[in-house]
Amino acid sequence: MAEFENFDVLFASDRSFAYGEQTITQILKSRRAAHNELLIDKLLKTLGVARPQDLYPPRSNQSLRNLHSQIIESASPDHHKQSLLYYILKDTQDHHTTSSNFARAAFLPQKYRVFIDGIWLLDRGDFENALGYLTEPVLIPTFPEEILYLLCTHPNQQDDKLPLAYYYTVSPAVTSPRVTEAFFAKLAMNSVTEALSWSRQYDEPRHRKLFEQLIHLVLGGPEGENRARGSVELIHLPFSKEEEAWFEAYLTDGEGKHLHGAKDAYKVRTVATGKCNAIAGRSDAYGDKSDHLMEWSSLGSSYEQGSMTSAR
Repeated sequence: MAEFENFDVLFASDRSFAYGEQTITQILKSRRAAHNELLIDKLLKTLGVARPQDLYPPRSNQSLRNLHSQIIESASPDHHKQSLLYYILKDTQDHHTTSSNFARAAFLPQKYRVFIDGIWLLDRGDFENALGYLTEPVLIPTFPEEILYLLCTHPNQQDDKLPLAYYYTVSPAVTSPRVTEAFFAKLAMNSVTEALSWSRQYDEPRHRKLFEQLIHLVLGGPEGENRARGSVELIHLPFSKEEEAWFEAYLTDGEGKHLHGAKDAYKVRTVATGKCNAIAGRSDAYGDKSDHLMEWSSLGSSYEQGSMTSAR
């Protein structure tokens, strides 16, 4: 039996050790904030541990022994088991032989140690420092969509640049609809042009859905300079023929018709692309006969109409 497989050897400095109430409370709080699933929960599942939320965090010494036993008895390779024990020892390193000493003694490969350091920090809500580990070139991305989703949606993650930094460093394949939409929202906040370009990698149905989401994000955002700037950028983008049709349909007949500034966005786009005659044909979509441009203030713009020039 390897030493790490013996609980009393692993916790030799205090064989009756149990997690403190403060540690347990912090872990449970972190789990709730992470949509009720920590990354350690996902790792335990990969080892075949059933209902990891019932085992982690352990509430007593016996619970900790049970968690250790579940890890050791799994059919996973030793370095996977050691990685999970390394994570647990990071929880307890104020009381026992430090996790780094364990990693050295177990010859835990660097890539596993770096990954565990990253997800431990991420589970604790230390996002910026976590990315310092999770974007290391030595790593093969593990749970990249889950990590990206957390960076986009975690209530305590307020830096809109972090999801983009992770995505462009790791280049994960984004296939989940919920991750796609969450990341797309962050991307659109950073650059409407970049968001449009990114949406074009998908098939037509998802491309159109993202395109309409982009319009909604821009025109439906809070009134102010950001919405104004985004509206100007959106209206002057070089749409494809299909996107041009989607833009018109969404703002005249679709769900976007009731967005704040939808009427003006459609009209200004028509003028900017040299299709003024189309306005008369669509005036009934808004219940009026006018073909003049309303003020940009309805889009929350601080720009003057004279600054609006065609992008083509």
